[in-house]
Amino acid sequence: MLRLIESKRSISVRELEAQIYASSATIRRDLAELARRGLIVRSHGKAMAVTRMAPAVACGSPELPGDPIGNAAAALIKPHSVVFIGAGQCSLSLARAASQIQDLTVVTDSIAAADILCGHAAHLYCTGGQLATGRDSLSGSQAAELAGLFYYSLAFFSCDSLTESGSIAFHELERMPVIRTAARQAEKRVLLFSGEQIHAESGNGLLRLKDMDYIVTDVPGHFGSAFHGAVIGAGG
Repeated sequence: MLRLIESKRSISVRELEAQIYASSATIRRDLAELARRGLIVRSHGKAMAVTRMAPAVACGSPELPGDPIGNAAAALIKPHSVVFIGAGQCSLSLARAASQIQDLTVVTDSIAAADILCGHAAHLYCTGGQLATGRDSLSGSQAAELAGLFYYSLAFFSCDSLTESGSIAFHELERMPVIRTAARQAEKRVLLFSGEQIHAESGNGLLRLKDMDYIVTDVPGHFGSAFHGAVIGAGG
């Protein structure tokens, strides 16, 4: 059953009944046990696969040098926390720094971030969903559904650009459901922003600066009066 769930990424109880010729009562009992062990996530009559921690060998590369933005962002995370790390270049440096934090649960829509954290985070959940062509981000209803199963002490977002009106922009409009779900489920929201993004091509505004509680950036003077939360400078 577990191999079938992992191959499909998401499957309904009815589909499992047809595939393995077992009663719904048996399937639901076994699904409950798999969920108890942390091997799957159950939601609305479905079973979804999760990215599991490798028991001995790390498959990511957390030993690579971090950068100031990732290190400063990771300093906000307390041990034993549950956090969301959204896809984006700044998020990869955060993932490397966060891999050293004790008993951390991470949900991410980034395959690259999941690869870095695999074998290091205590619990790691990759949202699954559709992979954008040429990008690292996962999107779609399945990604949003899994992101909505958790409550986060912190949700980290790494955007593609900022608009003059204060919109936090992403190139992939299809990321909207998972990004807004993670923001809604978070106690505090953190934007990771690099100076390289100041003149980047504008994307789709999916969040706003006023939605953020912190900005971690290497250009702390860039925001002026446009943002009223805490700006954390990450000096090079």
